[in-house]
Amino acid sequence: MTRPLAFRPRFGLDWCLLFDGGERAGGVSQDTAIVRLLRRFFIPTSAPIVALTLALAASPAAATPYGTFFGQRVDIGIYQNYLENLLYTHLGHNRGFGAHHDLARANIVATLQSFGLPVVLEPFVYNTVTYYNVVATQAGTDVPGQVYVVGAHFDTVNNPGADDNGTGTALVMEIARVLSQHRSPRTIRYVLFDREEQGRRGSIAYVGAHSGETTVMAVTADMVGHDSGAFGMDIYGRTTSSSVVNGVASAMGTYGGGLNAFVNLGNYSFSDHWSFESAGIPACVIIERCYTCNTYYHTANDAVDVYPGYISYALLAPLLRSVTGYLVDQIGVSLWGDSDLDADVDGVDFTAFRGCYGGPVTPACRTFDRDSDGDIDCADWVAFRAAHLASSGSLPLLSPSEFAAALLAADPGAANRCVADMNGDGRLDGGDIGPYVAAESGL
Repeated sequence: MTRPLAFRPRFGLDWCLLFDGGERAGGVSQDTAIVRLLRRFFIPTSAPIVALTLALAASPAAATPYGTFFGQRVDIGIYQNYLENLLYTHLGHNRGFGAHHDLARANIVATLQSFGLPVVLEPFVYNTVTYYNVVATQAGTDVPGQVYVVGAHFDTVNNPGADDNGTGTALVMEIARVLSQHRSPRTIRYVLFDREEQGRRGSIAYVGAHSGETTVMAVTADMVGHDSGAFGMDIYGRTTSSSVVNGVASAMGTYGGGLNAFVNLGNYSFSDHWSFESAGIPACVIIERCYTCNTYYHTANDAVDVYPGYISYALLAPLLRSVTGYLVDQIGVSLWGDSDLDADVDGVDFTAFRGCYGGPVTPACRTFDRDSDGDIDCADWVAFRAAHLASSGSLPLLSPSEFAAALLAADPGAANRCVADMNGDGRLDGGDIGPYVAAESGL
């Protein structure tokens, strides 16, 4: 990795020039007119340019109901607990190899499993030793063959690695917590890679193991918690990944509440995104602006307790909202039972549910099939009722005339049979009247 030097010419653009001493980015060749212009006006002719990137915040798109809804549900306190209490990020810890590394991995697995996600430890061999990527899968309901990856590496260079890369690891964990309980039309993979510090070994192994899948994109995070003064993030990727890079930058403008975003297009091979891009998969890495300005980078002092404020949760909170909003908007995550996709479950959805009840799942009814058994039945009604109560603060109810007709009818019809069973005993009788009156009166 190299330290970027910024030159700010009169016309307001922020040109970041990377010099010899690290990864060769190859964003722009040295014989272009732009480079010749920069050589003439900004830098000595002897300076060895290896890459040129234009860092500009993309124009923010309009916020969507669900991008906003789920972005507001990330919890910086829960994130902080992951980072400080589960990932061995304090002074004296070592998540590079050995006990702290393995204990942190076990905590990651247990946390993802606590969300109800199936978790697999996928093995690969490096230097004759077997290591494991942590891979959790949220299966898509509509197009499960389309896979979206959100990832980070959890290993370190024999240090606590609070910023590099406990911050990225905790980001993946918190996004998994927020999204995993809801309906995703497409498959989401939450992946924590091992052995990135030895040349992206884990992400290379993951891409190879999943080469038969359709991976639509990968968004990775690597060092995102230290603010060196820019209050912003660099987003790196190839020009072929520009839709992802620009999309993430735009989401920071939309959901980030003042978080600055800087777009960098070129051949940047310093992190796990490159493993995906090398396989033709659009990808990006998000990294704090001027990461080499962090003087504790790759040292034993990269720890949450090295000094107060070393990890900036004020920086991380808008980043979490931004990445969550971007993924939600791309994938289409929504509440179960929200047929009109307005980010709540209300009377409109109740009407739609009743139209689907008792029949097989169709595209319009898939949001109600909470148990994924292929039809809309009483089990789905119980789930819909809970979702309606949580979202709207009230129970979905038949009208008084419909409720009375259901109780009196020998066969109330599939649409009303479970809906009128207010006490959940499987029968329609006088025992349902009291709960209905109480619910209808708001008691």
